Amino acid sequence: MPHECRIEFYFKAEEMAKLLADNPTAKGIIISQQIVREKPKGADHYVNVTRIKARPDLGENGQNPGTTELRTSVTGGEETINGCPYPPGCTE
Repeated sequence: MPHECRIEFYFKAEEMAKLLADNPTAKGIIISQQIVREKPKGADHYVNVTRIKARPDLGENGQNPGTTELRTSVTGGEETINGCPYPPGCTE
């Protein structure tokens, strides 16, 4: 059996363009994936849910340009957009 894995993420073009426009000094976009255990509304048991986010890479100094605010995590006050793990479009 081959040892292969492919993961595709979907981000809406207008959200990605806005993220880049709002962060003109970004060197690129960082995509993060986190699998969390959640109990859906009305469910009897927990399931693993994949959360995908995109955030700008603001450089090696780890700071937003013009501020002293450090980037600490994907959800640490930074601008992020949510992705969808089911290309070619979200099912939620």
